[in-house]
Order: sequence, then C-alpha cells, then structure tokens
Amino acid sequence: MNNKLTEKLLPLTLCLAAALAGCLNPMMFKKGAYAIDDWETWTGWNDAYGSHEATPDGVYYRLTERQDDTRDMSSDGYSPGLILSRELMGQNWILDLEADFKIPPGQVKRFSYGVWVGGDSVRPSIANPSATIKIVAQRQNGPKPGDDALLVFYLPGGKPFAVPRDAKVLRFARSGNVFSAAYAMNRKKFTPLFSVEAPAAADAPSQKFFIGGFAGGDPAGAYARLTSLRINGRETLR
Repeated sequence: MNNKLTEKLLPLTLCLAAALAGCLNPMMFKKGAYAIDDWETWTGWNDAYGSHEATPDGVYYRLTERQDDTRDMSSDGYSPGLILSRELMGQNWILDLEADFKIPPGQVKRFSYGVWVGGDSVRPSIANPSATIKIVAQRQNGPKPGDDALLVFYLPGGKPFAVPRDAKVLRFARSGNVFSAAYAMNRKKFTPLFSVEAPAAADAPSQKFFIGGFAGGDPAGAYARLTSLRINGRETLR
C-alpha cells in the first residue's frame, strides 16, 4: 500500500476503532453539553408516562397525563411515571440543584425531586416503603392561585416548608445521619429550612437524587429543566 493511501485511511481506521471501543460519545455527552449517561432510568408503566431528553440548554423532564409519582402500580386510572435517579456516595455530601419549571395552570401538576435513602435496586418513588428517609421538593401548580408553589419537606413525618418560587438554588445535604435542606436566592447566601436525624440511614445500601412527577390531566407542555447539579462543588450535568 502506498504512503498516500495509508495517510488517507489511517484517520478512518482510528475513528472506527474508537467507535467500536465505545470511545466516541453522542454529542449530548460531550463537555459543554448536558449529560444523563450516568443516571438510572426507572421507566413508567408500560414504558410510558413521562419522558426526558438532554439538549444544549439542560436536561428536560416532561410529564404525561395521569402519571403519579406516589404509585408503584397502576390503580384508579393513574400509573407510575418515569423516575430519573443518580446515586450519591458517602455519608457526607452537599448537593446543589438549579432548575427551571414551566407548569401552566389547570389541573394539578407537579415535579417531585430530592434525596431518597433506602434499599438497593429499588424504584425510588415517594411512596416506596423501603425508604429510610426522603427529602422531597415539589414544584407544582393547579386550578387555585395558591397551588402555584414550591414546597420542601421530609418523609416520614415532616411538615412542608414554603420556598420562594424564584429561589435560585436548592441545597440538600448529609452529615453522617443528619439530613438538611436549604435554599438560596443568589447562589451564595443559603437560608436553612430544616435538619432531621435518621439513624437507620447508616445501614441503608443506597442513596439517590431523584426526579419524578404527577399530572392530574393534560400537562399542557409542563416540564422541568435541570441546568446545574453540583455534588460537593463538582458539576455533574456537563
């Protein structure tokens, strides 16, 4: 083979080898784009009810009519919806989330997201009884003016705390067996909401950040757009 032909074929050969080795990633996994390649996807009932995509401006989660983030089985005309989750490591971490929401008024719609601690290889739904503790934020809207709200609480037993809808960052943190939540309007000064001790979390084999949702009727284009997810100061979405 002559040298000129070899020079032409070499880049193609290297590209093919890299592709076969899995070294070439889709555009959305490259630096600077938003990625979901290292997340877990817990599909909705019959692989329906909720959808997600990564685009150049964020990771989107979209609702489907009559999906319910509190169910693990279909009943009463509602079905479990898509849950995205990401495993958290260790017993000391700080997770900062920035997200935008479009939730038109009408029938009740909400996005539920936060921290789920419990069994391994278990669907991290709000109602799943294997959870030791759940720190949940819900951005919602509905037919009444008061339905347009952002609430943060812990389960079991925690009362909801109202957070300004335009809060810039929600912070979830763990220090040993103590879990806490806070928010910031400007990414710098955080206002604490609560802290709760969960001794059983020490033995829980899994802890995850999760996002799911509920739609009582036509979600009318409702979506959550995750733009930043920092764990101990490191951006994980890009």
